[in-house]
Amino acid sequence: MTMRITNFEFRMTRAGILLAMLLPTVYWLLPFPTHAQEAATDAEVIPEVQVDRGIVDPQPIGREGQYEHGIVESVRLTDEAVAQGAQQIKLYSVRFRSGPLKGQTRDIRSDVGSNPYGLEPREGDSVVLFLQTGGPDGWFIFLEGYDRRSALIWLVILFVATLVLLSGWQGFKVALSIGISIALIGYVLIPLFLRGANPVPIAIFLAGVFTLLASGASTGWNRKALVTAIGTMGGALVAYLISIVFVDWARLSGLGTEEDRMFFGNNPTLNPRGILFSGIIIAAVGVLEDVAVSIASGVAEVRRHQPSATWRQLFTSGMVVGRDHMGALANTLVFAYVGASLSTLLLYSQFGGSWLKFINFDSVADEVVRSLTGTIGLVFTVPITAALAAWVMARPGAGIVEPGRK
Repeated sequence: MTMRITNFEFRMTRAGILLAMLLPTVYWLLPFPTHAQEAATDAEVIPEVQVDRGIVDPQPIGREGQYEHGIVESVRLTDEAVAQGAQQIKLYSVRFRSGPLKGQTRDIRSDVGSNPYGLEPREGDSVVLFLQTGGPDGWFIFLEGYDRRSALIWLVILFVATLVLLSGWQGFKVALSIGISIALIGYVLIPLFLRGANPVPIAIFLAGVFTLLASGASTGWNRKALVTAIGTMGGALVAYLISIVFVDWARLSGLGTEEDRMFFGNNPTLNPRGILFSGIIIAAVGVLEDVAVSIASGVAEVRRHQPSATWRQLFTSGMVVGRDHMGALANTLVFAYVGASLSTLLLYSQFGGSWLKFINFDSVADEVVRSLTGTIGLVFTVPITAALAAWVMARPGAGIVEPGRK
């Protein structure tokens, strides 16, 4: 059968778009305390972050310097006089491939001052270099890390090629929707947060946009995609509300890592809890969408095969699909966090097996709150999506179409 758009569908789509635009606007108008305000309220002060780079009066990273890339042309040992005699050090001859020193070759010592991360690149390796003005020849040069862009680019190409080979045009659309979603985070969420906007409503709104893009690319731009998006936003909102309670209760600051402390120490007007909450929401979107699209598709199929089904019957069918899917996805969400935090879990052995010390690490408590609030959001996504899908599909004049169309 052919797809047809009813007046109800048009009104529902328009209302959904208006609601999606209105909610972030309302939240943006709400006062969002800055990090400095919270610090004053809680009488907590973040210690000043110092970055030791082996030079006098180091400058903040990313403010008084620049990152460039180069290639290691040779590695050699040389003797250096010290008080007790002489010692051997490594010198890396690096040719710059970008920036003000492009085309020039400079020697970088292997000591902690110039190589703070103890890297041992080999001849031919591409590396990332940090430049600061000063020094005998006009520059302080630091070996920051390996240039991994080539490996990552080829991995992305392999990922897209795999999707296209196995799913054809559909796979390409899915890859495109993922790329757009990542771009929205980089060009919408992060810039608005840096300008002082409340990132939480933006993250909830983007959760719906991500889902709409992914569902629309895979199943078409129809009522099923809209139901999936709204169900995902509902689950993300529940996860956020639950996280508010337990983040406050556990007195989490959002400064679980050294990088967090460094960034917010240099940007005291921004609120680290905003990023913590946004991370909880965005991290849960994938599994929330998975269960939401399964429920919406299941309810649509029941409606297609049984046009006389009532709202209650459709809702019951959606709940059955959701409950069956929920257990596996809950494990997926928890194990995804555990897998990403294995290095943190190793800290347990360093403190004599003391759970008291281990569980009270900021980074550990952060991950526990993230995984469990996301799982609670997943649970609530099931009835939200089932009820919405049943209401949409049970409406008179909803129409019955072929699978994958609505």
